[in-house]
Amino acid sequence: MSNSAIILIIFIGIIIFLIAGIIYAIRSKNTQCSGSFASMAALHDMQTGEKQKAMEVVIEQQSEKKWEEEESGKGKVRSVN
Repeated sequence: MSNSAIILIIFIGIIIFLIAGIIYAIRSKNTQCSGSFASMAALHDMQTGEKQKAMEVVIEQQSEKKWEEEESGKGKVRSVN
C-alpha cells in the first residue's frame, strides 16, 4: 500500500470520527441550551459597560431560579426503575 493511500484512509477516518461526534453532540439530550461558560464570558467581554451589567443581572436571575428549582426538587430528573 502506498503512502498516499494510507494518508487518504487516515483522513477519511478522521472525517468520519468528526461527523459522528457532531451528530452525537446534536442528538445528546444532556446539552444545555444556554451555552458554555467560555462562550458567555467571550460575549460578556465584547459588550459595553451597560450591556455587561444587564447580562450579569440576567445570568444571576437564571442561576437563582435554577438554585430554587433544585432546592424544591422540581429540577430533579426522576429515573424509572
